[in-house]
Amino acid sequence: MWSSSAHNQLRLAAVIVFANTLSACTIEPLASSQPAGKLGAGVSSSTGEILARTDVKPVATRPAQQVRNALLFSMNGGKLQEGGRYNIKLNVKTTSRKLSVQTSSLAPTSAQVAILVQYELNDAATGKLISAGTRRSLAAYDRTPQSFANERAKRDAENRAAQDVAQQVRLAIAQTISSL
Repeated sequence: MWSSSAHNQLRLAAVIVFANTLSACTIEPLASSQPAGKLGAGVSSSTGEILARTDVKPVATRPAQQVRNALLFSMNGGKLQEGGRYNIKLNVKTTSRKLSVQTSSLAPTSAQVAILVQYELNDAATGKLISAGTRRSLAAYDRTPQSFANERAKRDAENRAAQDVAQQVRLAIAQTISSL
């Protein structure tokens, strides 16, 4: 049978172990500035400031505009800042394909949107190419006999893919800038 003091010592030891384990955990916003100069997303504050001032050149199509908007918002929170050292040129291509077909009517029941982004990071003053790359994202959607629902589902899938590929481009550019 356990004595009361042994039980209290065991309880105290468990509390100490739990407190030590919990002290290693932190909860913070992903884009917060830290005194040590790091952002929660793994980008130093100086890289974050450079990204916030980086210009993204205008684009022509709706999916490309979705990628541009998502990229700008992820880099500067929607607050346009002047005086950047770099600019980004995007070339966005969108494709869609049917994934499955209903056997009785041969009508497609699901489809997929792919967004391919070729980006260039250039020095704003000289126009010199700093980095270039390609990122791709896929998003699937269901198709129905209703044409408006299909168009809306396709647009929603394009928006999801644009958000995803914009984050990929942001991370690639942040990595490049942090290594300069």
